[in-house]
Amino acid sequence: MFHVRASHNFEWLGKRLGHFHFSSAAKAIEAVDERSGRIVGMIGYDGLTQNSAQVHIALDVAMAWRALSGPAFKYPFEELDRGVLIAMVSSQNWRSLCLTRHVGFFEKHRIRDGIAKGVDMVLFEMRREECRWLEG
Repeated sequence: MFHVRASHNFEWLGKRLGHFHFSSAAKAIEAVDERSGRIVGMIGYDGLTQNSAQVHIALDVAMAWRALSGPAFKYPFEELDRGVLIAMVSSQNWRSLCLTRHVGFFEKHRIRDGIAKGVDMVLFEMRREECRWLEG
């Protein structure tokens, strides 16, 4: 079983993303294993504009998504009142590409060499009205 809480531990998330550094304005939520107290999943939000937020997802345990899925979208869409989420994923990270598509993001663009030479940055979008994780 996992519980979800706000987090400021961007070191955990940054290690898993590898290619991203967070600003001082970043926010995050984490899923914590109740038995071990270990972080097993985290979602970070950064790069806020008037109507969008960048989202970054990392999971050590796939089941952590069940605990995170509701809060992951309620926070930016309802609490921050943003209409669009943007996700940036390495073209070499097959698991993240699959997860990003599975949770409802749509691929919008690829930036050639956007992560590193030979590694594209894949840009995804999710609009509030397309989000199946919100109640109602």
